[in-house]
Amino acid sequence: MRIFYIIFLVILFFLFLPVEEICAQPEEGLVFVAEVDGEIKAGTLQYVKRAVEKAKAGRAELFVIKLDTLGGLLKPTQDIADLLLQTEMKTAVFVNKESGRAFSAGTFILLAADFAFVNPTASIGAAQPLEMFSQNEASDKIVSATASWIRGLAEARSRDPQIAEKFVRENLSLTGKEAEELGIIDGAVSNLDELLLKLGIVNPEIKEIKPTFFEVFFDFLSHPYLVSLFLTLGSLALILAFRTGEFETSGLIGFIFLLTGLWGIGVITFNVLGIIFLALGIFLLFLEILSPGFGFFGFLGIASLIFGIFTLEREPFFQTKFFDAVTMLVLGALAGILILFIIICRGAFKTFKTKPKTGAESLVGLEAEVLEELKPAGRVRLKQESWRAESMDGKTIDINKKVKVIKIEGNTLFVEKLEN
Repeated sequence: MRIFYIIFLVILFFLFLPVEEICAQPEEGLVFVAEVDGEIKAGTLQYVKRAVEKAKAGRAELFVIKLDTLGGLLKPTQDIADLLLQTEMKTAVFVNKESGRAFSAGTFILLAADFAFVNPTASIGAAQPLEMFSQNEASDKIVSATASWIRGLAEARSRDPQIAEKFVRENLSLTGKEAEELGIIDGAVSNLDELLLKLGIVNPEIKEIKPTFFEVFFDFLSHPYLVSLFLTLGSLALILAFRTGEFETSGLIGFIFLLTGLWGIGVITFNVLGIIFLALGIFLLFLEILSPGFGFFGFLGIASLIFGIFTLEREPFFQTKFFDAVTMLVLGALAGILILFIIICRGAFKTFKTKPKTGAESLVGLEAEVLEELKPAGRVRLKQESWRAESMDGKTIDINKKVKVIKIEGNTLFVEKLEN
């Protein structure tokens, strides 16, 4: 029996052992490449974070970010810069496009990498901070703090801190060729092959990391204008819910909008967002069980659980394959629950469309025969029983005429005459 315990512990050891512990040495010539094209947003951070983790797990000799951006939000920029500073893997940021740009937030990311390369005709700099929605110049306090931060980045990578500070205070912008001459970057190169040659990497094996569907989706949701819309709609929906007491619809939707907006501006992290979505999904499924109906809570709960799974970050003690297997297992279970809700909902709709077979409502639409002249009230025979009846239009209906039951109120049938 003891041998089974030993085998079980060995399996657990290899499942939870970090990949970095097993294969710490980088593989020579292996280069992982990610591409950031557009504004730096909360969704951009999740893509870069996954790309860095994948490059580390793949034992990359070098991790490269191809960059082209006009700027972005401060919080995700800080997180990406910290990510590049803290990783032990060699990193490079390359403003690769002709006439490409790494303005504002892009300049901070460029200077945070081990190696900074820029296309000779591309431009960098213009990093003076602006207010998020008004695009006015930020206060002196924010400018000073940002200037201090960019000086620290330059000093950490042995670059000229005075030129770096001018990017912020004077809104200085330079071409790749000018930046190379001033020594603020490591080189002005036209393509990735030139970059790798400068770093002494020959016969490289290049692996590109593409964003997943969910990363593209969340990147879209984190656009500053959408974030402001989510915050506005979420606040209005919650106010409406408190005024009307209808928390089941407007309150719930408002909470989700507000949650997404808070993540978009960096108040809560992607991981916290995932935990809240998971908790919300479990709560909604619990509500669906307590008050079964059309499946509104069920569908919303399943969607929340799926978002929660994809927003939770992978724990470093899980191997990638093991984590992916568990994720697919959970998604399979959620898919099964979703199919169950669809079946239940179809049955519920079918039930509502089915004509009642018992009770007074089952008599609507049936034919009856007039026993006592309706003027407009009288009596009719329905299923061998005598009922009090009344003409719907108030007109007289003679004895022995056929009538159709239109509605029932109490013990009175309201009928209309059937034409021969």
